[in-house]
Amino acid sequence: EAAGYEPTDFLVVRVSWSPDSRRVVWQGQNREQTYLDLNASDPSTGKTTRLFRETTKAWVEAFDDNPRWLKDGSFIWRSERTGWSHLYGYAADGKLVKQITSGPWEVRGIDAVDEVRGLVYFHGTEHSHVAEHVYRVRLDGVGLKRLSEAEGSHGPSFNPQATLYIDRWSDINTPHQVRLHSSDGAQVRVVDENRVAALS
Repeated sequence: EAAGYEPTDFLVVRVSWSPDSRRVVWQGQNREQTYLDLNASDPSTGKTTRLFRETTKAWVEAFDDNPRWLKDGSFIWRSERTGWSHLYGYAADGKLVKQITSGPWEVRGIDAVDEVRGLVYFHGTEHSHVAEHVYRVRLDGVGLKRLSEAEGSHGPSFNPQATLYIDRWSDINTPHQVRLHSSDGAQVRVVDENRVAALS
């Protein structure tokens, strides 16, 4: 029994390192996946601390972008605890500090964090439940802004400094087009217009 879990009813679903590489951070669930624990272990001693547990009567999904670490050891966590996937801010010890996004829509993924400006960038469904758009919000939850203007689906890929992103955009009549944008959403240049003569 590792860290107090029963091996016959336990799954390790995600594993990563803390930013200082001093702890192995891992997510564990029971086989029914009605709970998810975020744990931190000392790799030399094996001592494990549970940072928090999420529970539901149905199912807790483990997301690949969890946790998104900040420089001070705090982190952003994506959770469906309300029935909608949203962002939450946690202290380094696993204490919930603030719900960052909320509403009857979903954050589908964290794309970048600019700690200097206090912003997190993500894609989600606030504008449309059938087409993902690019958004930013302050880490304190204030100032939600949609960056992508064109209707249709947007898939962002940010540079490490969160100053630019490549947007893969399409709609029902347009195959994927690729454009470069600054982090405020302004278009910098067209990378690939992907014109299809038959659709003209």
